[in-house]
Amino acid sequence: MFPLALARRSLTVAAGRLTAAFAVLAAVCFAPGIALVAKAAGIPANAAGIDGFVNGAKALVTPALVMVAAVAPLALIAGGLILLFGGRRGMQIIGTALGVLLLLGSVTALVA
Repeated sequence: MFPLALARRSLTVAAGRLTAAFAVLAAVCFAPGIALVAKAAGIPANAAGIDGFVNGAKALVTPALVMVAAVAPLALIAGGLILLFGGRRGMQIIGTALGVLLLLGSVTALVA
């Protein structure tokens, strides 16, 4: 095996181990935060399966929709300015802003 390939393989293994350790650390550290969000959303502790998901989606969709509706005009203006100055990504920014706004607006119909 070439030294470069061996170094690349050992770096890949080390990155995988580091990612696994980070995932375990995140699961331990953020578990109380997940319970806090569930409590704020009004999801009962005995909700199981799809019932907990539906309750959470109904409780969290309005604040998310308000946040996206506040940012969408800024994204539309930024996308228009990028198009005005000859950028290629302006339509992607505009489409993404409108798509996320439409998706969040219809998520209650999708979930319920």
